[in-house]
Amino acid sequence: MSTRCRNAVRAGPAATTIAFAAALLCGGCATPAQGPTDLALWRIVERGCNGRGPHAADPTLQCEGRRGYAVLKDRCGATHFLLIPTARRVGVEARALQSPTEPNYFAWAWRERTHTLRAARVRSGVTVPDDDVGLAVNSRYARSQEQLHIHIDRIDPGLRVLLRALPTPLPAGATLEWNGHRYRVDRVADLTQSPFRIAARDWGARTRDERARLTIAVVHDGDRGFLVLSDAATWWRLDRGHAEELLEPRRCR
Repeated sequence: MSTRCRNAVRAGPAATTIAFAAALLCGGCATPAQGPTDLALWRIVERGCNGRGPHAADPTLQCEGRRGYAVLKDRCGATHFLLIPTARRVGVEARALQSPTEPNYFAWAWRERTHTLRAARVRSGVTVPDDDVGLAVNSRYARSQEQLHIHIDRIDPGLRVLLRALPTPLPAGATLEWNGHRYRVDRVADLTQSPFRIAARDWGARTRDERARLTIAVVHDGDRGFLVLSDAATWWRLDRGHAEELLEPRRCR
């Protein structure tokens, strides 16, 4: 879940900026500002898919236990869904995500885009193309949950225009700017290689703290491949690593 979907604002912009900078400068030390501690998503999956815990299962939860993930309707946005591992994975920094034996959660999330496509068709009465859908994972400093989750939703209409204007073939080191944040862009033929590994390679993120700064989005390239967009949280640019900003804006009721 995004920090935009919290029910209450706990701090003003200045306090949030200071906390964010302190967290990045502190690195791996334990401070209240370092990151979220909310396990709501994990408890939903633990109870609903793994059969453990006292919490009631969410009626919108769909478990794919053999594949190692669950799909949950997010409380924010009519077309917004989440893919969540059924194993404990704290977030983008989890070491297991760099292993070739780990389930390819982005590939499964793309498969589950059908939930968003169906919801969009019900909402608007038109069929939404694949290049209208995006997947996003926020960095440790821009998320509200301590369980990995991939956001599945329509991309921002303005972003779609920029993506379609990218050159083909894509030059090495290509970047795209959005909301003042610069994303590295890789074009891949498929999602065989996990975007978690692609982003870690591009940013030279070898340690847990370095991977915690990463934020990743995946979109269809409008042809037969995909674009992997990645950024890293950077305090001096006030960039918290929030790739969810590439998706269609939404509000919580």
